[in-house]
Amino acid sequence: TVSADQVIGTAGSEPGQFQTPRDLALAPDGTLYVADSFNNRIQHLAADGSVLQVWGTFADISKGEAPGGTFYEPWGIAVGKDGSVFVADTWNHRIQKFTSDGKFVNMWGYFGQADTPFALWGPRDIAIDTNGHLYITDTGNKRVVIYDENGNYINQFGTVGLEPGQF
Repeated sequence: TVSADQVIGTAGSEPGQFQTPRDLALAPDGTLYVADSFNNRIQHLAADGSVLQVWGTFADISKGEAPGGTFYEPWGIAVGKDGSVFVADTWNHRIQKFTSDGKFVNMWGYFGQADTPFALWGPRDIAIDTNGHLYITDTGNKRVVIYDENGNYINQFGTVGLEPGQF
């Protein structure tokens, strides 16, 4: 048995509470961003767990408008060197970029079966390399797509299968 040094949050929908938190990212300033999936929002927390900001509401793009800052189960989150926050808005099939204080910057992606680099099917996670390139796991399309910090396509890899380089 291992005891936690610190526990942050409880179950629920109030600030500081979570419903299926799927990912977290450490910011350069030591704060945390949490993808609070079933609450369809992002929570920004201080190192002690106190709530700094909460942003996001639910919208399903397949049912109509889903403007920037709305989510349908955000799963992945990453923070760039400059503090920009990137969110994998999984079931809206897109990536969203925000400032460190939660202001919407831009988004890219739409539902599709890999017919273009922007056709995403359930993007789940984001990793950022030392050059600021975003690696997006496009799970439904069995690939990883690489973009720059502004959403410009760079490259991709992976195909369907069980061999090396396949997913």
